Amino acid sequence: MDFPTFQAELRRIGGIVQAFAAIGAALRLRQAKLQADPAIQARLLAAVEAVLPGALNGLNPQQVSEALAYVTFQIGEATELFHNASRPPGWVLQDPAVLQALGQASRQNIRSIIALGTNRPRLAASLAGRFLDVGTGVGAMALEAAEQCPSLQVVGIDIWEPSLALARINVAASPHAARIEIRAEDVTQLDELAAYTLAWLPIPFLPRPVAEAAVDRLAVALVPNGHLVVGLYAVPTDKAGAALTALRVVRNGGDMWDIGEIEQLLRARGFVDVETCLTPQTIFVIGSRS
Repeated sequence: MDFPTFQAELRRIGGIVQAFAAIGAALRLRQAKLQADPAIQARLLAAVEAVLPGALNGLNPQQVSEALAYVTFQIGEATELFHNASRPPGWVLQDPAVLQALGQASRQNIRSIIALGTNRPRLAASLAGRFLDVGTGVGAMALEAAEQCPSLQVVGIDIWEPSLALARINVAASPHAARIEIRAEDVTQLDELAAYTLAWLPIPFLPRPVAEAAVDRLAVALVPNGHLVVGLYAVPTDKAGAALTALRVVRNGGDMWDIGEIEQLLRARGFVDVETCLTPQTIFVIGSRS
């Protein structure tokens, strides 16, 4: 690629970045029930309409919140990459707004698991017992699980204190606080026997040896017929999307697993009825303890 072509491509991609930011700005203003300066407001809405005609029409507050969470996290993670490209792999995000946005986006995982349970009675039954949310972050999935499943007891564990501090605040403000416990605990140190009916493991955030040790611990911590749900990113089919997903996973400290590897990992630890379920954003590998 010659330099003039490179410059032209940079301008094209830069336009996409500006469009993404404009959509996020419009969502933020709508959520806060604010308006920008009248001249800017008109141009902002015109820009969003030009990029995604009619996209903001009819969005309810929850949809605005979920869309804004996605934009906030993407911009936050991209900004961190731009400023800290030389850092080693690992989880480093500390911005409360970005952490809360990631948590908000993760709530969909619980809704997807509940949806999968509609034609999987044993999985549905596990949602009425005790749920272990590994890598709970700001506690968003724990809160969603408690809200959606009234009889479920929830334990969220994590080792990232900036997220745990927010999780404690979020849970304390929830009407479901009595059913949620937040703990500073490493999953590889988990030492509970047959204590949970359901466990969630977000494998993209874990180095391979940690993920393997976590599955060992969770196999012991689940009751017979309890379920482990391993979540990983759905990798885009286009070359650029796949490369960017791999970059994201490795920078966050994880490994790019093949789905077959995860299925084999679960089977080797005694899980049965292992299956992979695809959604647009997340892949779930589910196994049941024999």
